[in-house]
Amino acid sequence: MIIFKLSNSLKRKIVNLAIILIIMSGIGNIIFSLPHKFKVLDFIGQHYAFFRPETMLLHRTVSTAVGFILIFLSYRLYKRMRMAWIIIVSVLPVSVLLHILTFHDYINAFTLSEVFVILVLVVSHKDFNRVSNPINLKWGFIIASISLFMVLLNTALGLLIMETHYTNIDDFMDSVIRSFQLFFYMDVSVIEPKTRAARLFGQSAIALNWISLISALFLILKPLVYQPIVSLRDREKVRNYLSLYGDNPTSYVAIEEDKKYYFGSNVEGAIVYVAAAGVAVCVGDPVCRQEDAVILLSEFISFCRQNELDICFCQTTENMLSIYKDMRFGITKYGEEAMFELESYNISGSKAAKVRQAINNANRLGIEVFEYKPREKRNKQLEEQIMDVSQEWLAFKKSGELSFLLGSIALDNPMDRRYFVAVDSQNIVQGFIVFVPFAGGEGYYSDVTRRRKEAPIGVMEKIVICAFRAMKNEGVKWGSLGLAPLANVREGEECKPITSLVLELIYEHLNNFYGFKTLHQYKRKYGPTAWEPRYLAYYPSVFTPKIAYSIIKVQNPKGVKDYILQQIKLLYQNRKV
Repeated sequence: MIIFKLSNSLKRKIVNLAIILIIMSGIGNIIFSLPHKFKVLDFIGQHYAFFRPETMLLHRTVSTAVGFILIFLSYRLYKRMRMAWIIIVSVLPVSVLLHILTFHDYINAFTLSEVFVILVLVVSHKDFNRVSNPINLKWGFIIASISLFMVLLNTALGLLIMETHYTNIDDFMDSVIRSFQLFFYMDVSVIEPKTRAARLFGQSAIALNWISLISALFLILKPLVYQPIVSLRDREKVRNYLSLYGDNPTSYVAIEEDKKYYFGSNVEGAIVYVAAAGVAVCVGDPVCRQEDAVILLSEFISFCRQNELDICFCQTTENMLSIYKDMRFGITKYGEEAMFELESYNISGSKAAKVRQAINNANRLGIEVFEYKPREKRNKQLEEQIMDVSQEWLAFKKSGELSFLLGSIALDNPMDRRYFVAVDSQNIVQGFIVFVPFAGGEGYYSDVTRRRKEAPIGVMEKIVICAFRAMKNEGVKWGSLGLAPLANVREGEECKPITSLVLELIYEHLNNFYGFKTLHQYKRKYGPTAWEPRYLAYYPSVFTPKIAYSIIKVQNPKGVKDYILQQIKLLYQNRKV
């Protein structure tokens, strides 16, 4: 057909024109559903003589519902969502029929434009292949509120137009009050109709109220009830994959509630990601067998193309580099992870001298460390202290919590997490660390670390060393203190001169905000067995500002706003000093 011979740019413009016509059609359906008193609409009103009043009731109800559907879904259609395409293509023929009945004529501007829209959408159906993102609770409330408001406004305008048909409506405020009464009582008698047409309009308003109310409940309850059930099922599936294939130390954050999952169609495995700024920012490496990684990545690339997403894997390991390169990903060093071989690790010698000194100080002050096991027995008082420490730590931290590659405390649902807690001589919690497993439990990763602002020196050091010793006695092979972001990014084979220079500048000049250097120095004093490089792998292979922004966005949702506010706060504090 002709549209296939057009350039992509012109084809897109034609599709966008069709979407504009859809919005106009939706508005038209809502307007035509109103009782017609204004002179400008007299030419439409005369056609209602062809209908029985009961048919007008059904016509108004369906016309209003179709109008709202077309308007609300037009944006998702513009974003090329497949489900929006299916619904609109299904609804448009109903709209065509409504306009034929309204005008009592097959040939009119609305039916012609809608037939044109249907043809455009059907011919370009392959362009609408994006997967719709589930509506979260916030947007569920917003959309539900807007839809309820529009229905109430529609009813109020209709009542105002027909004010002479009602006993208790004299002005717009009366019509607004009666529209609310109709909504809450669902009883036509509250508007005191004097004619049959007035009663039928009230009945159609009640029908629309029920439709909008049920739709609103669906929008609100779906993210509260249905989506958590589906997410829980998917998280359990990913958790099982992690126990089998989760070799990357950061893999366990995959079970956090903000993560989305792509499950392989032809192989067993999953890719964990968060979509931000048009980029699928992925956690660690694909969670699958090494030999299945190429197939899973190929499927994921196709999925992201359909949804117009670039790809960036964060903190990927050297084990996967050759596969990323073969699939034409760009690679850049992102930092180094402090790894400890527990069988041979100890804190003797000069490398860990500062750690020994800190632990000695903690010992003198009577600091004790133990493992809290909430799966075996809950201690509400202890858990309250743990959460209090967490809140205190977040309050004095320089920036907002980095959410993407950081897990949660999750005392209500600990799963495989392990909690090591430090208390003072009065049994008050001074700090804690949450460890999560990797490599099938052969390693543990220091995920969440918290301490009180005035915690004694040595509290965190003693927790780390006591935890490592306990794990060593259990036969655990590896411990990890996590990534030192942007550390030594200009070293190694994967150094990209320009990209690495930009990352190094961030390391040097945003240190006041994220504390990159402090974090690196803190981990270095433990004397790790090895500093293992971690990388960014991105597709397409050019590291763009969009990818850089997406990484910042997922790590700190407050982003630049948070940075500016914190700098203002620091300046204010310094001036007070």
